[in-house]
Amino acid sequence: MENMTYTQAVERLEVIMSSIQNGGMDVDRLAVALEEAAALVRFCRAKLFKVDEEVKQLLEDVAANDLE
Repeated sequence: MENMTYTQAVERLEVIMSSIQNGGMDVDRLAVALEEAAALVRFCRAKLFKVDEEVKQLLEDVAANDLE
């Protein structure tokens, strides 16, 4: 998952959720799929948090430069 992009993670989540919702998920695979989905959600949250922090820092830098 390290080399996965945010978009790829979301797409994989959509596939998993669609399979579960459509009844296409084998009961024996359900627990494994839910574990994967949970890991993907954590991955996406971490990516979003990182980007949010970077954007905040950039905005602070821009604001500081405007004051000079």
